[in-house]
Amino acid sequence: MSDMLDELFKKYKKSPITMSLILICIVIYIISFILYGEEMNASEAISLGAYNPMYVYFGHQYWRLLTSNFIHFGILHIVVNCYSLYGIGGFIESVLKVKKYIIVLFVSALFTTGVPYILFLMNGFESYSVSAGISGVIFGLIGSLGALAIRYRNIFLDIFRQLAPNVIFMLLISFLVPSISLSGHLCGLIGGFIGTNLVLLIKKKDHSKHFIN
Repeated sequence: MSDMLDELFKKYKKSPITMSLILICIVIYIISFILYGEEMNASEAISLGAYNPMYVYFGHQYWRLLTSNFIHFGILHIVVNCYSLYGIGGFIESVLKVKKYIIVLFVSALFTTGVPYILFLMNGFESYSVSAGISGVIFGLIGSLGALAIRYRNIFLDIFRQLAPNVIFMLLISFLVPSISLSGHLCGLIGGFIGTNLVLLIKKKDHSKHFIN
C-alpha cells in the first residue's frame, strides 16, 4: 500500500495537473455514488452539473460547459476515462509544461460542450441530450499530440502513429454506440489541436528541446 502511495506521489509531482484532474473526477464520482449509487441516470447527472443545452440557454447555467467534464455516469465510465487520462495526460503535460497544458485542457473542455452549444443555438442540435465525462478532453489531448506530430514530425510522429489505431477504434465506438457523445469527442479533438497550435505560437521556437525534459 505504501509503495502504491509513493508511486502516486511521484506521479503527482511529475504531472500535478493531470493527477489533480483525476482526483477531481474521483471525488465527484464518490459524491454521485453516495447520492445515487453506482450509476446515474440523466436527470441525476443534470443535478450534479452535466451538460444539456436547454439548461444552459434557458437557465443561463453556463458553468455546465465546464462542470460536465468532471461528471461520470458509472464506474466503468470513470475507470476508462481516468486510465486514459493518466496515460496520455501525463505525457502531454511533460511536453507542454504546466501553463501551456492548462490552456490546451481549457480549450479542449470548452470545445467539447461549447461547439455543440453553438450548434444548438443555430439549429437545436442535440436539444435533449445529456452529456458528461472527461473523454472529450482526452480526445483533445489526442488532438494536441496530432498538432505536435505535424509541427515536430521527427519527434512526435512515431508516437502518434502508435496511438492512431486506438484513436480510430475510439472514434468507431463513438459512431456505433448511441449513448457516447460523438460530437463531444470530435469537438474535443479539434479543440486540443487548435489549442496546441495556439500555445505553440505564444513563444514560437523551432528548437525541439524547448518541449522536452
